[in-house]
Amino acid sequence: MVTERLKDISYAIRDIAIIADEVMKTGKEIYNLNIGDPVKYDFSTPHYISQALAEATFSGQNFYVDSLGVPELRYEVCKYEQNKNSINITPNDILITSGVTEGLFFLFAALLEKKNEILVPGPSYPIYITYSKFFDGVPVEYELNELNNWEPDIDDLRKKISDKTKAILINSPNNPTGVLYNSKNIKQIIELAGEYTIPIISDEIYDQIVFEKKYSCPATFTNDIPIIGLNGFSKAHLATGWRLGYVYYYDRNKQLVELKQSIEKMARARLCANSIAQYAAIEALKNPGSHTDEMVKKLKERRDYSYKRLVEIEGISCNRPDGAFYLFPKLDFNILNKWKNDKDFVINLLKETGICTVYGSGFGNYGINHLRMTFLPNLEKLEIIYDLLVKFVK
Repeated sequence: MVTERLKDISYAIRDIAIIADEVMKTGKEIYNLNIGDPVKYDFSTPHYISQALAEATFSGQNFYVDSLGVPELRYEVCKYEQNKNSINITPNDILITSGVTEGLFFLFAALLEKKNEILVPGPSYPIYITYSKFFDGVPVEYELNELNNWEPDIDDLRKKISDKTKAILINSPNNPTGVLYNSKNIKQIIELAGEYTIPIISDEIYDQIVFEKKYSCPATFTNDIPIIGLNGFSKAHLATGWRLGYVYYYDRNKQLVELKQSIEKMARARLCANSIAQYAAIEALKNPGSHTDEMVKKLKERRDYSYKRLVEIEGISCNRPDGAFYLFPKLDFNILNKWKNDKDFVINLLKETGICTVYGSGFGNYGINHLRMTFLPNLEKLEIIYDLLVKFVK
């Protein structure tokens, strides 16, 4: 009854929430550290952006809009990318999508079939693996080296390029590790892509959520290697539920024309992204406000507290993330020998304490023996959570 393509669908980040719902029915308080949604905590969508959304609907902007995106928004996105990253693109190089997730869906649909391969960072955001398999492709994980603060292992990446490789995906700042790839590694990845004539896909959704280090956009390091960038308004502008993102094509030598045209056909077939959210996003880009900087300041404090508490626990080690809002600690089962594996640990932790994290094996082969947890709650809540975690492990 069900197609083969759906039988292997999984998304650990939301799958664990099903178990959390059952635990909550028992009366236990749930501490949700599984989903990276800052709006569920003390980070609110800025009032002026919500006001722009309301004004859009009350002024009658409730109709289907251009399938590629409202022209003024595409112009503002283009201007934003030009100013922030100094890349030479035009509004015609912008496609507005229903979140970065839809942009990835379009790209994987256009690139993969017949067991073609895409190189994705490992540990890997689960959607990269799921969408690859959905379109009869093969996700090949290149190693992010935990011993080197999760920086990409360039030698491992080179070994995994084959004649079936259709693209290399960069996710920096990274989900789930929080690593911000250093400039040297980004340049080497781009050089590899040029050597094998394959494009780079750059997932940049966390580009404004960085701490001590400076973000480097991959497109700034090349004039001739095609870069397909993805970004959106969910994280930096605190509008996760609005589901609004975009794709940009940085393609000086016109190598992506056919790919771009094919994706535009898909965009027309699905009609358009949320119309009133697009009009509100115009206001967010024209008047960026201080909300992102304020969020990053709070997150840095919460990261530092969470990291300090984690590394004090025997049997748990962790690298300090450079950006985003995730920790990806490693579990030493020689010490934590009460549990069989990371999934067993996470489910037992949830049932015993109400702390809902995500098992690292849900992030691919390099995620095994880890767990992912956000540091989005305020410090008072984090103290409660880590006290419970310490007691649970002991």
